[in-house]
Amino acid sequence: MKHLTKTIKTIIFTFGGLFLVMLVLAFTSIPFWAHYRLGQNPNGETQLTHPQYVVMFGGAGMPSEDNLMRLYHTAAMARHFEIPVVLVHPKDSLCQAEMTRLLHQGGIDSILYMTEGTNTRSQAVELVESHPELVQNQCIVVTSPEHVRRTVKCLNKVGFQNVIGKAAYPATVDFDLSLKKQNLGGNEAIPSVESVKMRYTFFNYLKLEITCLREYCALAYYWVKGWI
Repeated sequence: MKHLTKTIKTIIFTFGGLFLVMLVLAFTSIPFWAHYRLGQNPNGETQLTHPQYVVMFGGAGMPSEDNLMRLYHTAAMARHFEIPVVLVHPKDSLCQAEMTRLLHQGGIDSILYMTEGTNTRSQAVELVESHPELVQNQCIVVTSPEHVRRTVKCLNKVGFQNVIGKAAYPATVDFDLSLKKQNLGGNEAIPSVESVKMRYTFFNYLKLEITCLREYCALAYYWVKGWI
C-alpha cells in the first residue's frame, strides 16, 4: 500500500511540475519558436527551380481547419507553378470528394490520388509504390506546420531527395486588439483585461506546447523505428 501511495504521489508531482513548467513557458516566446522550427524545411533553405508536383498530405476530416489550410496553400502552389496536385489522404470517399471539389474551385484540374496508408511512414512508402515517377522529380510537400519536418524526413528516407516542405500557416491578424475607447458595458467593477498577451498569446502558446510536445515525441519514435 505504501509503495502504491508513493507511486501515485510521484506521478502527481511529476505532472504537476510539468504543468508549472508549461505555464511558465507560455509567458515566453519559446513555444512559438519551437513550433516555427517544426515548420521549416529540414534540409535547409533549398529552393526548387522547376517543381513538377505539389504533394498534399491530408489526414483530418472535411471541413476542418487543418485540411482547409492545406488545400488553400496547395491550390496556391499549383496555380503559381502550373503543376498537378498529388492528394495523399486515407481512403474516404466523402472527404476525398470534398477536397477535390475545393481544389476544382481553386482552379486545379489535374489531381492524382494516393489513398493507402494511415500514418506518415506508411503514406510515404505507398506513395513510392503507387507513384514511382515522383521520386526523381522536384516536389513541394504541403502539410500542417508541425508535420513538415517529419513528413519531409519520411520522404527522404524512402528515396525522395528533391522535396521541400511548405507549411500551411494561417494568416496573422493585422488590426489593433486593444480594448481602449471601446464601449463594452457589463460590470464596471471588474476591470477589463487589456493585455493581449493574457487574453490570447498565453493560451495560444499553451496549445502550441501540447502540439509541439506531441510532435517531438512522434519524431523521437520515428527516429527509433528507423523511419526518419
